[in-house]
Amino acid sequence: MYLDGFPELAHSRLLRSKARGVPIRDSGRAVAIAWMADGSLLPTDTIVRFDVAEGEKAPRRLADALMQTNARRVRYYGGDDIVRGAIRGMELELAIEGAVFAFKQAPAFPQTVRFREPGMRDTLAVGELVREQAAAFSAPKVSVAEVGADAVGIAIIEEIDKNWTELRVAVFPPFRGHGYGAAIAGTMADMLEAKEGRLVCSGYSGVDERARITLERGGFRLVDYYFSATRPAR
Repeated sequence: MYLDGFPELAHSRLLRSKARGVPIRDSGRAVAIAWMADGSLLPTDTIVRFDVAEGEKAPRRLADALMQTNARRVRYYGGDDIVRGAIRGMELELAIEGAVFAFKQAPAFPQTVRFREPGMRDTLAVGELVREQAAAFSAPKVSVAEVGADAVGIAIIEEIDKNWTELRVAVFPPFRGHGYGAAIAGTMADMLEAKEGRLVCSGYSGVDERARITLERGGFRLVDYYFSATRPAR
């Protein structure tokens, strides 16, 4: 959980859970810990979490971490005040690594979306989309979305904590391009909020304009970005 109360999304949690902690030392004293990616999702020279000891100056200790670990990149969430403040003034190249959204209010959709549990006939198509869209979820719950007589896609949810649920949606290839993704996202988020009192978040990795449009049309609003700060090539 970050200082603004917004939870980490599944992909970031998975990155951090696999990371290896490296103590950063000054005269033998541990002053910070740099958590390095394990190489399965990001290169091993990437810092995916940075913790600094109380009373230490984060910019100085992050510079020490880059030097002692030989890291080339720091991946961080925009709401991480420690890292965001530490990289100011450092000669690092910033790039967006992903975006985080929170559900606000569902608009009126031209389609009525109903949900059901997956059946045997859905197994192959549903399994492929879950692996594609929610590979970082530890215990995904999948619902098939129907519009009329057609199964058009799926909604995938996972509870993060007592308040927040993370949502991913996917549309089956024959039904893409009709606005079903936004309708699935907005309808499921509205149900979770109204019936279960859940706060709903979602997001994507990289720069994905289609995913951004889908979420915004589904009633989600941008909260912040994930960034990478990279040492320029010499």
